[in-house]
Amino acid sequence: MNLILDLGNTQTKAAVFLQKKMVKKYVFQKDALNEIKNLLIRYPGIKQGIVSSVVDEKQSAIHYLKKQINIVALDHKTKIPLSIRYKTPNTLGKDRIAAAVGALALFPKKNILIIDAGTCIKYNVLTSKSEFIGGAISPGLAMRYKALHHFTDKLPLLTIEKKIKNTIGTSTSESIKSGVQRGALFEIEGYIHLFKKEYKQGIVLLTGGDAHFLANALKNSIFAAPDLILSGLNEILLYQHS
Repeated sequence: MNLILDLGNTQTKAAVFLQKKMVKKYVFQKDALNEIKNLLIRYPGIKQGIVSSVVDEKQSAIHYLKKQINIVALDHKTKIPLSIRYKTPNTLGKDRIAAAVGALALFPKKNILIIDAGTCIKYNVLTSKSEFIGGAISPGLAMRYKALHHFTDKLPLLTIEKKIKNTIGTSTSESIKSGVQRGALFEIEGYIHLFKKEYKQGIVLLTGGDAHFLANALKNSIFAAPDLILSGLNEILLYQHS
């Protein structure tokens, strides 16, 4: 059994895999180390794992795991089944690498735009030659709401709405919601348009914590892949033994 851990900015996602099949997925908001210890007790068959961490303060979980099982701590030197054409591979986010590998496993030999809507909205392009060539990063929905509140004196702090009814807001709250969420949708649709212009038969994948807010609103044909990063991390772990 494989233990897969994605230690993110706002939460920790964990999964247990048996070869390529996900057995169970977990989401922890805090105290990830204790939850990880409990997983090892719950699944004594776990012998190896992989960790992707975007936050330094969660290194204690990695140190603990190295004493318990065979663990791979993902970084830019880890062996992966695709080539990186990014100018600064040492600064490339581990979640972006994992998402690209997960996309490759789903759609080999395809041009793919991966949209990861989480704390940030990340756009990643993978070519049919299995090359990660780069993308874009912009603020996520929650970050946009917080920025409007933080950098102004009077705008309220609002939360994500499942559906925005009015494009033209008739109140301050409606205007903020339209600007944040419809603005993000316009941005995403713009990147999809540019990608499709370059790669006419390209595939678009949507993943991340806010994907369910965006999927139904997007007019373009997309594939939802909620567990893309976890699956990608598992693929990377299996690739170490290939």
